[in-house]
Amino acid sequence: MQILKPFIVELAPTLSAHWYNVWKQKPNGTKGRFLGTHPSSTTILNAYPQSPQLTKWIAEMGYNESQQYKESKGRSGTKIHAACDALEGGAMLNREEYSLEEWWKISTFVDWFAAFQPEPIAAEFPIFSPSGKYAGRLDRIYLIGGEITLLDFKSSASLHPHFQLQFASYAHAIEETTDLKIVQTAALQLGAGNKNGYRYVIYPDWKEHYEVFKSVKKTWQYDQFDCKQSPKGAPVLILPETLKLKLN
Repeated sequence: MQILKPFIVELAPTLSAHWYNVWKQKPNGTKGRFLGTHPSSTTILNAYPQSPQLTKWIAEMGYNESQQYKESKGRSGTKIHAACDALEGGAMLNREEYSLEEWWKISTFVDWFAAFQPEPIAAEFPIFSPSGKYAGRLDRIYLIGGEITLLDFKSSASLHPHFQLQFASYAHAIEETTDLKIVQTAALQLGAGNKNGYRYVIYPDWKEHYEVFKSVKKTWQYDQFDCKQSPKGAPVLILPETLKLKLN
C-alpha cells in the first residue's frame, strides 16, 4: 500500500464520543500544518436511528446500568482485538489470561483465519478523509481470495445496520489517501451463535453505503451544530502534562 496523502491522526482527549486531531505529515514523518479536530465515523453514526430492540433494552435495564454494561463489553472487545493483533504477530496466547467468553471469541478468529487465509495489507491503520472531514482507525485491510477487503472485527451480539456505513467511510478515506482500490468491506463477528462460531459478512456495495453515510453526517452536523444558537466545536479537553499540589 502506497500512501499518497500522509496525515498524522491522533485521538483527542474527550470525555464523550471520539474526536481526532489531524496534521499533515512532513516528508521526515513529523507533524506539519494542523488540520483541525474532526469527529470519528462512529461519532457521526450516533445520528443513525437506534433500533427498537436497543431502545427497549436500555429502557428495561436503565440508562446508567446499560452504559456501564456497554463500557464493560467495550473493554473486553479491546482485549479481544489486541489478542488478534498478537496472534497475527506470531504470538502464542495463554488461556488463563482471558475470560471464558473472550477465549472463545479469540478461538473463532483462529478458525476464521485458517478457513480464509487472509493476506494482511494494513492493520490498526488511522484514517482521515480530506473531503469528508472525519477520521478513525480501521482494523484490517486484507487480500482475501484475490479481493482487497477492508474488514472490521466485531465482538458484539449482533451486526448492526450502521456498521456497513462505518466500513464504507473507512474505504472512502483509504481510496482518497492511498493507491488501494477497495473491492469490498466486511464484518467478522467473533463468537456468533452459529456452527462456525463466527459470522463473516461481505458488503460489496460500499460506495452506495458511503452515500448513506454522507446523509447521516448531514443529520449529525445539523443536530450538533447547525440548529443550535451557540454551536461549539469538538469537546476537546486542554489538560496539563503534569499535576502537583502546592503543599505547605
